Amino acid sequence: MADNYIERKMEELRRGSQQRVMPARRYAAKAGKLSFDFPARRVLLCGLATGLGDGIATVFLDAGCKVAVFDVDSGQGSKMAREKGVRFYEIDVNDSAVVQKAFADLLKAWRDVDIIINMEAGEDYRVAIARMWSEHKTRYPFPSSYGGRFIDIDGPSFEKTSFLSEYGITVNCVSVAGRNAKDVIDMCMFLSLPQAGFIHGSGKC
Repeated sequence: MADNYIERKMEELRRGSQQRVMPARRYAAKAGKLSFDFPARRVLLCGLATGLGDGIATVFLDAGCKVAVFDVDSGQGSKMAREKGVRFYEIDVNDSAVVQKAFADLLKAWRDVDIIINMEAGEDYRVAIARMWSEHKTRYPFPSSYGGRFIDIDGPSFEKTSFLSEYGITVNCVSVAGRNAKDVIDMCMFLSLPQAGFIHGSGKC
């Protein structure tokens, strides 16, 4: 009888009638959600006292970051400082001495910068601010697994600022074309995540 049972089961298996029972899938309590660690960063926004700047400043401030703004618009910049608590520097980007003085003052207050986001600033200014940052990194090489982020909004300056990669700083460009403000703001935040450290040299994110 035992032999008949074994033979019968083998025959069922051969015919595919023996169905495999899969265990019920268990879902975690937070299934469908992703979360990322984002330690407080020191963020410098250049040419972003108006327009997108307000939204970008808000998302970083809400994440516990420090935010500074370099811009020529003293009215809007002062308003951001008053209402949001950002550090505001009224700067004419064509005056290199003023830019250098403001950047030095910011570094004195914060010791370093983790993220620089540019918009509507001339190419010479972009390169100058990147060079100042690299010189600071050379003089004060604080150990950091994060490195840094240099993000240009509609300013493809990777070729002239790629030297920042020597300090673990990624350089990327975010295009405004075809995107609403929230898309651009979300992309700036995404590129700033520790997990986005492999994205480097993208001309049109």
